[in-house]
Amino acid sequence: MTPAKTPRFSQMARNPWADQWLADAAGQRNLPGADRLAEFSDRPSAWEALVAAGCSDAAVLELACMVAATKPADLTQLGPGDASLLARVTAEKHGVVALRLTGPTIVVATSNPLLATLERDLAHATGRRIDIVTASPASIADAQRRVYSSDASASAPAAAGTPVDAVARTGQGASTQPPRRSTSVAAQPERPHADDPDSGRSHITELVDEIFADALKEGASDLHFEPKSDGLLVRFRVDGGLFDSRRLPVAESAQVVRRIKVLANVDIADSMRPQDGRATIVHEGRSIDLRISTLPLGGSSEKVVVRVLDSRVAERELNVIGYTPRELARVQRLLELPEGLILVTGPTGSGKTSTLYAAVRHVHRSDLNIVTVEDPIEYRIEGINQVQVNEKTRMTFAASLRSILRQDPDVVLIGEMRDAETASIAVKAAMTGHLVLSTLHSSDALSTLDRLYGMDIDTGALAAALKGIVGQRLVRKLCRQCAMPITLADLTVRQQKLLAGRQAAKLQKPVGCAECRGTGYKGRTIVAEIFLVTPMIQRAIARRADLAELSDLAKQCGTLSMWESGLERVLDGTTSLHELLDNVPAPIEETEGSSEQADIDALLAQLLAKPTGHPAPVRPTLPEFEDIQPPSDTVPFRSPSAPVASRAPTRGHGASLRVLVVDDDHAHRRALAAALSREGLAVIEAADGEAALSYARRLHPDVIVTEIALPRLDAPGLLQALAIEGIRARVIVYTRQTDHELHAWLSELGAEDIVPSSVEPSALAVRLRGKVVSVA
Repeated sequence: MTPAKTPRFSQMARNPWADQWLADAAGQRNLPGADRLAEFSDRPSAWEALVAAGCSDAAVLELACMVAATKPADLTQLGPGDASLLARVTAEKHGVVALRLTGPTIVVATSNPLLATLERDLAHATGRRIDIVTASPASIADAQRRVYSSDASASAPAAAGTPVDAVARTGQGASTQPPRRSTSVAAQPERPHADDPDSGRSHITELVDEIFADALKEGASDLHFEPKSDGLLVRFRVDGGLFDSRRLPVAESAQVVRRIKVLANVDIADSMRPQDGRATIVHEGRSIDLRISTLPLGGSSEKVVVRVLDSRVAERELNVIGYTPRELARVQRLLELPEGLILVTGPTGSGKTSTLYAAVRHVHRSDLNIVTVEDPIEYRIEGINQVQVNEKTRMTFAASLRSILRQDPDVVLIGEMRDAETASIAVKAAMTGHLVLSTLHSSDALSTLDRLYGMDIDTGALAAALKGIVGQRLVRKLCRQCAMPITLADLTVRQQKLLAGRQAAKLQKPVGCAECRGTGYKGRTIVAEIFLVTPMIQRAIARRADLAELSDLAKQCGTLSMWESGLERVLDGTTSLHELLDNVPAPIEETEGSSEQADIDALLAQLLAKPTGHPAPVRPTLPEFEDIQPPSDTVPFRSPSAPVASRAPTRGHGASLRVLVVDDDHAHRRALAAALSREGLAVIEAADGEAALSYARRLHPDVIVTEIALPRLDAPGLLQALAIEGIRARVIVYTRQTDHELHAWLSELGAEDIVPSSVEPSALAVRLRGKVVSVA
């Protein structure tokens, strides 16, 4: 192994400046004096050290503005008349000076525009939006002397009762425009003021703080604030699933949403457009970043989703994210390569970003230049250059990647390969001496190649560049407090077949206790499929081999499928078979002379041949349906491969239809499915959008009835995926939302009807039949 080089600024590494990023940027661009910074480590900032080492103030200013995407400040006109803009103690504490007040915004000059806490602290102190410009430390100090020449100006920026003071106290000073800089961080939650005349504000502040504290205690990754007719429903996403936390009264709903928008530093008066912002809170001594998104639902109501970004995620090592020893060794083998393309794939919410951050930490050394391009940057990693995508300034993934490759990188992380241009540049970079890490949305490792084939990338170049693909899912881990051992005899016949010939002594099932909120699960782990590209597989990719051939070659090279990987977690008691079947499709057994689709059609024919006088809610026993236990009145039926003496399904008037019902609310989905079954329809169910798409590919339902908000893939995403893959299913969306623009958008995406969720199943059944009859 190549010995690690001595860090270039080893003396400063022990006590880095607050603007260390400026020293790093100067070193990368070979500014005059950058190689002598260690001699001036006693200076209070990297800027002043660079000037002392021989670099001009103008050159450092130009560099700082370029890296931070800010404008240079003109401080020449400032004087004592500007002292009311910002308190002297605040200005001197943060090394800033205020230039002007423009509406709700104070323009502030600083010599460290990338200091993460600056905007937050100043917004908290003033109650205003902060717009950052850049100036040298010397010019800021000179301006402070001119502005605060009178000791009287060292008091508050304005007397109590002035507009600035009122804004700071009432929390009404959110921006009328979204923050200009993508790196902006909104204020931390301020504590209620004892003399606040608005007692409701104090109560709402405490209530929001309490909700955030509860969410962090539960380990929530997201908080959902959903307006309902009877109040505001607060839900937490824990271990991938949503559960209700509390319901707030109608009187508090708007105030809570407004409070969160103030924290996010977005326009509290605008409830007609989606808005995005960020905030930082402190919990148990740790700073927690929040990413906040608002969505108008019609009228004046808004749904708010808060993503919790715990910096500890970015600090996790590869060996603690859930790989088995064998998988860990294969991933580490990939990361030790000096160049090539490594992809991490999976659906939304499968832990791809966490895996990439752990991979970057694994390869990080002082003698490597590591650059990332992300949208958004979720976590800041010390010592790594991270670039934020900004579509408005045409700073796309592709454009950023071109610039990065001119910065002499050793390792490049691309947050996501969204288009053919980005993928093509990444492949070329991987072929020219760079280690490139990225993510791609696909169902498993091998289907990633289908996605890449579809991007019209030269397969010869792809074969040379690609070194490995890590496909992954997240599954919930059994709660150690309440999990109970089970035997094979406790499983269904089909589940027993899936485990045939395997050691099942450690099988366990979920029970539920106070520790896991009655779910039987606590925490999540990875189920991974690690595909290494060998010379034999390289040749197959170069000639565009199909996935069946590549799958056979992968097995020959020791690649375990995601299903086999998941079974390892089941057999060692980490998770349950039920949980695995919920997240990873089991292999479908085919009998001689029969195909999967023929089996499905035969089974559906059998279902549709049932007498319709008292139809039972019967569904196919494919692996994907094992997560839904059939009602007690389910009529027994034969397996798909059994001989069937029944008529084939028809599409004529009055014929039974194949309907896929999609809803993550188990009780509502089951009730609707049972009601539609009683109306003579053949109904199957899915709990999320990804599962629905998988079922649509295999089962070809006549109609899909879906809720809008779904885990993993929502209704708009499902409609787009169906259109891209050419799946000709009729889609009906049911929802409580009455927003006409939302309905129009769903119709544009391909929804044939939008119905209220309160519609009677009998009326819905008539409407479903009408959809098929009208196009027969």
